[in-house]
Amino acid sequence: MNDTQRRQRALAIFDLVADLEGEARERRLRELCAGDDALLAQVRTLLDADAAATEPFGNAPRWGEALAVEAGDGDHQVGRSIGAWKIVGVIGRGGMGAVYAAERGDGAYAQRAALKLIRASADSQAARERFLRERQILAGLQHPNIATLLDGGISAEGEPYFVMERVDGEPIDRWCDARKLGLRGRIVLFLQVLDAVRYAHRNLVVHRDLKPSNLLVDTDGRVKLLDFGIAKQLQDSGATATNDRALTFEYASPEQLHDAPITTATDLWQLGVILHRLLSGAHPFGLTRDTPVANQLQQLERDPEPLTRAAAQATPEQAAQRGGLSPATLSRALRGSLADIVQACLRRDPEQRYASADALANDLKAWLDDRPIVAVPLSRGKRAKLWLRRNRLLAASIGAVSVALLAGTGVALWQARIAERESAVSRATLGFLTRTLAAAAPEQAFGRQISVHQLLDAGRTQLRDQRLVPEVRKSIQRTLGQLYFSIGDYAAAESLLAAGLTGIEPTRREDALALADELVAYAETLDMRDKPDQGMAPAQRAIALRRRFAPGDPMQNFLALAHISLGQLQRQGAEPLIAQGNRALALGRSLPDVSVPVMLKLYQNVTELHGVAGDHLRQLRTASEALIYADRQHVPKASPLRLGLYHEKAIGLTFVGRPDEAVVLFRQVIAQQESTGAGGQKSVDVLYNGLALALQRSGRYREAIAAMEKANGLGTAIGMTSPLQRAIGLANLANAKSEFGDVSGAIADARAAMAFIDEAKLAPNDPFRISLERHVALVMAADRGHARELARLRELRVIAQGMGEDGASEYRLLTLQILRILLEDGDGAAAVALLGEANSAFAAAPGSDPQMQTVLTRVNAGFARLRGDFAVAEREQDKAIAQYQAGQNPVKTAIAQAEMAAILAAQGKQNDARTLLQQALPVLRESLLPQELNRAAAESLAKQLGLH
Repeated sequence: MNDTQRRQRALAIFDLVADLEGEARERRLRELCAGDDALLAQVRTLLDADAAATEPFGNAPRWGEALAVEAGDGDHQVGRSIGAWKIVGVIGRGGMGAVYAAERGDGAYAQRAALKLIRASADSQAARERFLRERQILAGLQHPNIATLLDGGISAEGEPYFVMERVDGEPIDRWCDARKLGLRGRIVLFLQVLDAVRYAHRNLVVHRDLKPSNLLVDTDGRVKLLDFGIAKQLQDSGATATNDRALTFEYASPEQLHDAPITTATDLWQLGVILHRLLSGAHPFGLTRDTPVANQLQQLERDPEPLTRAAAQATPEQAAQRGGLSPATLSRALRGSLADIVQACLRRDPEQRYASADALANDLKAWLDDRPIVAVPLSRGKRAKLWLRRNRLLAASIGAVSVALLAGTGVALWQARIAERESAVSRATLGFLTRTLAAAAPEQAFGRQISVHQLLDAGRTQLRDQRLVPEVRKSIQRTLGQLYFSIGDYAAAESLLAAGLTGIEPTRREDALALADELVAYAETLDMRDKPDQGMAPAQRAIALRRRFAPGDPMQNFLALAHISLGQLQRQGAEPLIAQGNRALALGRSLPDVSVPVMLKLYQNVTELHGVAGDHLRQLRTASEALIYADRQHVPKASPLRLGLYHEKAIGLTFVGRPDEAVVLFRQVIAQQESTGAGGQKSVDVLYNGLALALQRSGRYREAIAAMEKANGLGTAIGMTSPLQRAIGLANLANAKSEFGDVSGAIADARAAMAFIDEAKLAPNDPFRISLERHVALVMAADRGHARELARLRELRVIAQGMGEDGASEYRLLTLQILRILLEDGDGAAAVALLGEANSAFAAAPGSDPQMQTVLTRVNAGFARLRGDFAVAEREQDKAIAQYQAGQNPVKTAIAQAEMAAILAAQGKQNDARTLLQQALPVLRESLLPQELNRAAAESLAKQLGLH
């Protein structure tokens, strides 16, 4: 009896005895096996696996060999040392042995790992060969998505073993379901699997047992491919045979079930089964945990269930786990390319599947980008439809043609105006745009990559050269202007929108509301061009049009409230606009068909206003609330609509004392933005500025300065060189250099920033001006003494006080800055009243910057030391040290420790001072220049205490 016959015989016997129980089952089992102990063991394995199943396919039997694992076989190994490793637990058991949790036991260094040891009762020449082959295969595979081989050898008892990276994670299907990952997220994660598989294939290794339990996802969202126990290298003799391997039926390919030759196509089949389950929630052959093992082989001989049909039959819970969809919407979302991709993986003929894992990955990436796939030949009409979809995205890719209007300013011209008006102007406009955009079609471009900017420039040139009636020309100008805005070319957007909006007087509701959207786009463009005063007029006209032509319309009322401009901020202050924004958000949430892009833009404005008001806790909470809203609306994680919210969340994290988390988020978003171009290039310099601030708050000054210089360079490169923008960039850079200890560089940048502040002609009570001057003042004080800077800070403080609630944040910070200078001057008398006022002001503002609150704590300690109250000085300085440690800033912690050492030394506690200073000095020397004031003071104290 060959292996295939034995499997079939075992399956038939299992089917006959599976429904029997107790002695009846045992008696019938022995009769049917008729003294064939190997066959009996094989059937018992099937029965045990069937009884032990707790989830679909989680404990599926391994066909082709018995899994006769003795009870407790691995438990007695716990505590045993093998080589440099000590077994500390059992991870799992299999046919040849067990996998153990292990730790380094030789004391060389701490490391956790997984140790695989062949089971004594399974030890045979064939088993050893397979075991050693797995070790050899792993030794040749070094990939971030494949569990790494760490060690291996023969134990003192002669048992082969190997040690590999221990992966603490969940099977890929459970991981995705637990996080309700949408379809795009699942595809992006699955691409990591393909990276690992195609790497193995390039190294001539076929895994042959791909399934979710061998694909673990760790807490960082990284996939790890495990278990090459039944893999084979293609150059091995007999690599096409299956008679020495154990099958997992649910994922076995037709060639595995029929002992046909094995190639890389086998892995492609198994990848298709996994992908089908990830997307639809069901096995492509209808197998469930209740399917008797005896029936599985029969079902695997059928055609796979189409992906869309399986999704339509999913439970509401399964569909909801895929981004909150219903079964019907999930089925619709899987139509087309995704269904074709899965179908191509599950063709019974290996020659008809994908040629490689690379080809499968390329088609999945094409689906993500709305490009045609190659798995199924496409008709010309379908290819054109995909091209149009790809090129209608909201500026989602700088390298693809965007034909969508700016989010929040209206819907696409050919979708809205043609449908609503069908006017001659609209048709002429659409004709012009169609001819222009046709240059980027695959048939016309002949493989050339045409950027958004190139296409728009071509359209602009064509517009200038053509003779068009004024109405058509203006319509085209407005459309092109909004498209230029969406890619960050605000100068071109301003010129086109200004020309396109001149002399337009609508008489119909549809025209008026479309014009209102365009006026909002123009107002936002003027804001970005640092012309907020000019932007007020079009914004107010948009509101007037909505009220005149759509009185009482809740949607138009929402749009009127939703637009918040920089000009409004300068005239009204933050708090009234926050109230307006919250009213708009409440109204938007009550509307059934509200524009998601407009809602997200509104959320971004409100979060930014909280930051301007200095309430960073509310800034962080609102940004987090907005991202939850985006999740509920199924906005893709990589969507440019999320970019501003990520930025505001990271800023909030920075200012509430979690800068390390902010650095991680900023870098993730920068990587996304730089790879996709989403959000326009303006976002890059803004994001780098935010990253620099987070790095500075973490005490990583060299990295912060480099990020700020990059931000300023990017801003210059894309023309973001208005006086206000230059002032902000230089003031931030000066502040970072000052904290680092580069006094001369900081002063030069501060002087340049001050010149740009004057050039910007900001009003005396402009919040940007007050903030910028405050940043510059402390830097400049190091160059020309404190008297002039103190006078200016006091003037600014009076202005901020007169602004009421809108100036409260600046008033607190200006008071604190004055106190810092007074402390440096040793002027305790002048500080008495201010100190009490500052403590009261910060206590009344729980959402304010915790780092500034910690500076105030240090200032309290400094003035207590100045007046000889060392008990209070120590208590306050202890609080400051603890606050800096909680705020993820090791450099500020070291500065506070050095200051505490000075307090202790002043009391004669020399040993305690030395101990503390020895902790602080290495950090200060690593992070700050020698001339930085805090480091210089610490070095001087160290010399006094004999530490040099």
